[in-house]
Amino acid sequence: MNRLPPHASAPPPEQERTAGMGRFGSRAALGLVALLVGAVPFLLLMLLVQANWSPLASLDGEVGAELNAVVSGNPTLVGVLRGVTDLGGNGAAILVFTLTTVFLLIRGRRRLAAFAVATGVGLAVLVPVTKALIGRARPVVESPVSDIPSNASFPSGHAMVSVVTFGMLALLVLPAVRRRARPWVVVAAVLVALVVGFTRLALGVHFVSDVLAGWFLGAGLLAVTTAAFRVWQHHLGHRTAEPLDPLEVEARDAPHLALPGRRVLPDGRRTVLALLGWATAIAVTLIVLGLLVTGALTDTVVGRFDRAVVRTFLEWRGETLTDVATLVGTLSGTRMVIAVSLTLAVVALAVTASWRPVVFVLVSVLGEVGLYVVVSRLVDRVRPTVLDLTSGLPTGASWPSGHSAAAVAIYGALAALVIACARGRRRRLVLVVPVLIAPAVSLSRIYTAAHYPTDVLAGMLLGTAWVLVCAHYLLPGSPSRCATRRAPGPAGRTPCPDRPGSRSRGARQLGHGSGRVPIRAAGSPPA
Repeated sequence: MNRLPPHASAPPPEQERTAGMGRFGSRAALGLVALLVGAVPFLLLMLLVQANWSPLASLDGEVGAELNAVVSGNPTLVGVLRGVTDLGGNGAAILVFTLTTVFLLIRGRRRLAAFAVATGVGLAVLVPVTKALIGRARPVVESPVSDIPSNASFPSGHAMVSVVTFGMLALLVLPAVRRRARPWVVVAAVLVALVVGFTRLALGVHFVSDVLAGWFLGAGLLAVTTAAFRVWQHHLGHRTAEPLDPLEVEARDAPHLALPGRRVLPDGRRTVLALLGWATAIAVTLIVLGLLVTGALTDTVVGRFDRAVVRTFLEWRGETLTDVATLVGTLSGTRMVIAVSLTLAVVALAVTASWRPVVFVLVSVLGEVGLYVVVSRLVDRVRPTVLDLTSGLPTGASWPSGHSAAAVAIYGALAALVIACARGRRRRLVLVVPVLIAPAVSLSRIYTAAHYPTDVLAGMLLGTAWVLVCAHYLLPGSPSRCATRRAPGPAGRTPCPDRPGSRSRGARQLGHGSGRVPIRAAGSPPA
């Protein structure tokens, strides 16, 4: 039996019975809707597939053949499809669900974090179980453009993952955005799911019925977890009349991304101009150095040093060292850079409730990529002329090393965020991360014969200079300034940076006694 507040009186028996019937009716209705949304269409498709219904079989074969004929002759389109389809892959789902849960836990939204975890666990169980039960073979196309996965075809895991993953994100975002923006959030989630499903058809790894079944089953799973969360909310007395808020989250409990009134760029246009000026200076410097190394210094001690080191590493090659070098190289590969960047941005946003550190991470990473592209195209240095252990690399983009620059930029951004926003003298120990990882990645690029030593030195110079510039212009100057941006906790409470119960130091950091206004959650009453 639920306990009533001390000031409340027990409802009459008739009223209590009526309320109980209402709760039962609402739960039954929600369960029925969840069943109709996904389970019934999925089961119907499964029966039609197993019965080899001719209209559906004809549709599956014709669409696959036509799309394969269009895609197979366009390598650029195939590359785009492969990149987009990863949005519905297991790696993307694990990253999104993990970061979402971490964000919600940092903000103190434990019930919403439980919703995300339950949805993710249900997805992880349902996809392999349904594939194993049905066991449909993959389609066979005339000109394959993608590796055929080893698991079963029905239902499409990517289609289901995209519906559940981005649908879950949309449900969490809806109560935290303005009403006018909510339809666009829903449209964005639906478009991602549709596009991912299309890529599975275009790549020739699924039938139309596979994709439809994945969408339906994913929608059904999302409907079930949403209905269960709504029942939980009603049981705790949380009800809202907000439009397009299926989770019925109150305004004060919504996972607002950032507090209002926080300037993203400290000096606005001046900051942008300063960053552009420094980027130009870094690019010009590296271009001049690259032209010197590849031109006037080719037959000097610098050129001989480059070639000698590459030959030495070639003589040291062995199976174990090759495995280690390959593993180390992935620390600044494209997938790792994306994963680490998103992790830094999400955690920093959750802790500070400000877009400023997010912009810092994005500018650091994207700026490094832009500088690398410009410098490498203009210098156009040919890679070492020995057997390399890489594949798919452009031959004329050796100067500077993109992996070395990315390693310094991403792990240097991590160190800069910790130093700017953490407290204590030991926070600078985080510099060990970029100091160790960047040289290790650089050595792995020389070992694999992807770069000369001067290439990796130029890459480290690029990454170091750019991340220092970004930290100077985009991050706060002291930990105390970053602490004033800490995210609000539930019901408008601001988590104290110190231990629970301490007030004096936390109050000073939040601006008490200094003329600042203490931060609070949107929708909570003023202090």
